[in-house]
Amino acid sequence: PHTPRTKYAFTLAIQCGDCGTYFKRKVSRGTTYWVCRKHHTNSSDCKMPPIEQANIEKAFLRLYYNLKHHGTPILAGMITSLQAIRNRQLLWSPDIIELNNQISQLTSQNQMLATLKQQGLIDPDIFISQSNELTQQLRAAKQKKERLLATDGDNTIHRTRDLMEILDEGPDSLDSFDAELFGELVDRIMVENNERLRFCLKNGLELTETMERT
Repeated sequence: PHTPRTKYAFTLAIQCGDCGTYFKRKVSRGTTYWVCRKHHTNSSDCKMPPIEQANIEKAFLRLYYNLKHHGTPILAGMITSLQAIRNRQLLWSPDIIELNNQISQLTSQNQMLATLKQQGLIDPDIFISQSNELTQQLRAAKQKKERLLATDGDNTIHRTRDLMEILDEGPDSLDSFDAELFGELVDRIMVENNERLRFCLKNGLELTETMERT
């Protein structure tokens, strides 16, 4: 089971867009707020006002609903473009270039062997053993190339797939704040001002939500 990172879902998860300081929890007259630590210590050091927890939670509910119902094409598109970039990078990587050279050399050696055999210039036994060896080397080189292309060196693709799975299995909408889902989807929240929150998802995607004024 997913263990909550701390006592409160928002501890070390909300960051001030102005000064970069983390927000702390504060209860005033029965209402829970989150406030920039720098602002809390000295309001002239940072102008960011406190935010009601209820407003942050409501913004997350809207974010979740939008992701659940409209997020799949965005996330799937991200995976496609990340894979395309990755494949382009790989095709020019020294390892792949080296393997491509090996594959073409082995292929031309194989063709040369076949030509020698056709012209009767090579002993059939030698031809068979050399041909077998070349075929094995060729298969090994091709497999190595496939493995290199298949390894997901970029965690972002993996994390994006995880997000899609979590959203796929999650409810159609949330009636109340779900700390577990929040922890699985969101890395942190950047507070841009007292109306706008930027949710940074676990895969690096950032989405902005406007808070309702209370």
